Amino acid sequence: MDKNIFLWLVIIGIIIGMGFSVFGETKAESKETVYIIPINGEITPAMATFFVKSLQEAENLGADAILVELSTFGGRVDAALNMKQAIEQSKIPIVVYISDRAISAGALIAITAPRIIMAPGSHMGSAEPIPYSSKAVAVIRGEFESAAERNGRDKTIAAAMVDKELEIPELSPAGSLLDITAVTAKEYEYAEEILEGRQNVLDYLGFKNAYVVEKQPDFLFKLAQFLTKSSVAPFLLTIGIIAIIIEIFTQGFGIAGIVGIGSLTLYFGANLMAGYSHWWPVVVFFIGIIFLVVELFMPGFGLPGIIGIVAIIIGVIFAASDPIRGLKNFGIALVLVTILTPILIRFLKGMGTFRRVVLSETVVGNTHLTVENMAEGLVGRRGTAITTLRPSGIIEIQGRRLDAVSEGEFIAPGTPIIVVEDKGLSVVVSKDR
Repeated sequence: MDKNIFLWLVIIGIIIGMGFSVFGETKAESKETVYIIPINGEITPAMATFFVKSLQEAENLGADAILVELSTFGGRVDAALNMKQAIEQSKIPIVVYISDRAISAGALIAITAPRIIMAPGSHMGSAEPIPYSSKAVAVIRGEFESAAERNGRDKTIAAAMVDKELEIPELSPAGSLLDITAVTAKEYEYAEEILEGRQNVLDYLGFKNAYVVEKQPDFLFKLAQFLTKSSVAPFLLTIGIIAIIIEIFTQGFGIAGIVGIGSLTLYFGANLMAGYSHWWPVVVFFIGIIFLVVELFMPGFGLPGIIGIVAIIIGVIFAASDPIRGLKNFGIALVLVTILTPILIRFLKGMGTFRRVVLSETVVGNTHLTVENMAEGLVGRRGTAITTLRPSGIIEIQGRRLDAVSEGEFIAPGTPIIVVEDKGLSVVVSKDR
């Protein structure tokens, strides 16, 4: 009997212990969860995609609140509007914490949130659309006003952040965009509190002991953001174009070709990953390359060459975040290519590694001939164009074939020529009139 009592006591103890364990797990599982989504830097389509996916993930996992840590000078309007829509449709309470600044598109994101908390010394506003037009101002002003009204804020203040012609006495003079500090934002009920640091914000919101999930952009996102910077993208284009030019004028396919294709792939691929571009600018660009290659095998400079150049320019410009930035990228690259290409060609010639797209050396019978072997007394000699010179090609002098370049004119095969200058690895010729 005593043994039975003891056994029952053990069983009861186990059951009670399991109960406490289950209770403890339930409490742990019921711990409130806060998602932290950082929005740092330029507002881009890639940033908008990251933001929307993070909101969806937070909703799927049943988060109790979302804290958006905002620090930006602005960015693309279309990306900001996508983020605005996502905030408005969110089923989870969203709080925006402005850690230092929310300028332009960043101000729209902040105003869309039901609650705004600002760090000491932070500010928000200055959202004039670029390029400026009365239509653009009206559209963006409407977005700001609707976001303010939705959250019970003064829409006039929001409008003054966009429209510099709007005057608010003692706050925003006519002719100046409104940018408000944390203190002013709290005074006019745009920010509900001024707090320093994330933990103080969480404490204020009642999530002192909450489980925090901090989302971060992945490596590919960060790489795309870096490669599409205005300080990086033009150099990718420059390297790509110069490398392709060098590859065209060297024998076989080597390092220059790999570098050129790699650089152009990074330029277009980064813009695709960042959400700036669609596939069509990439397709247009490579169609342009194909037309230029076709042009190389045709006499003169005709329609394929023009189409190729135009297609390449269009591809480069429209692959960027906006046509203006794309045009700047192309302009910078064009200047750098113009300056650096002759320097690199001269350097490669000196190393003896440079060859033209046509042969700079040939074998006639058992004799290995190069331009250098024939340099003496070459100027003034007459011969015949074997291939089209446009401007480079192959000529024949006294039964020997040489690499040559015309003075810019088109020279058809079979045309009599005369050597007017010796350049070492090639000669300059003109028609023998």
